[in-house]
This record gives sequence, C-alpha cells and structure tokens, in this order.
Amino acid sequence: MTADGVFRHKRVVRDEDTDFLGHVNNVVWVSFVVRLAERHARSLGFDWETVRGLGGMWIVRRHEIDYHRSATPGQELIEETWVAEMRGARSVRGSRFSLAEDGSPLVSAVTQWAFCDPETQRPKRIHRSLIDAYTLVAGP
Repeated sequence: MTADGVFRHKRVVRDEDTDFLGHVNNVVWVSFVVRLAERHARSLGFDWETVRGLGGMWIVRRHEIDYHRSATPGQELIEETWVAEMRGARSVRGSRFSLAEDGSPLVSAVTQWAFCDPETQRPKRIHRSLIDAYTLVAGP
C-alpha cells in the first residue's frame, strides 16, 4: 500500500489466462479484479477469516469493466486498486491494469461490493475497523 491509498501489484500473464484468441479472456479479467481486491484487503490485515470474525463478508454486487487493449502471455502487468467509497453496507472500488513496459492501459473496472451477514447474506453496516483501515481515493 502506498501513501496515496492505491494498492499496486505486478502480474505476468500466463498461457492459462488466455482464450482461443491468444489474449486474456474476459472472465479472467474479472477474476483478476477480485483477486486484486483480496490482495489489497490482506495487505491491510483483512483476510477472509478476519472479516468473518468481524461478522461479515464481501459480496460483489456489480462489475463495470472497460477493455482498452488486449494482453498476451508473458506480458508483465501493473495492477492497481483503490477504494473510492465506503458507507452503509456498500463499498465502491476502482481497479486499473496496464502494461508494465510502457503504462498502456489495458482494463479499468469499477466494482460495487456489499458487506453482508455471512448467515443471511443480507447487507449490514460495514465494520468500523474496515472503514478506518482504507484511505478513500476518488481515482488516481
């Protein structure tokens, strides 16, 4: 995590990330978005078990994804994510993926997450310790 509130990670595209067209498959991009959010949370000490211990879990309500350019096996990506909003039971997170070599944008995404009760899966107010852990970023 950096002082600007943006979590950054590097990834190399693997053969198994691609489809018959030879580029990262759309479903794989969605999994990259979710895994990046999980890495960010873990970096702040909020793995799955810790969040469950706070009486909640995160569920994706909506993904909006813009595809700017394809990525192919062997390319190194810079993954960035940040939390733009947390209130009530809702969190809005931005994600961006670019080529490490020149910063060319590949994919950008906005995900709405709901903090939910693990038993009922109904939304509940986000635990204060989660709100306090994240630096809200309007968008880098």
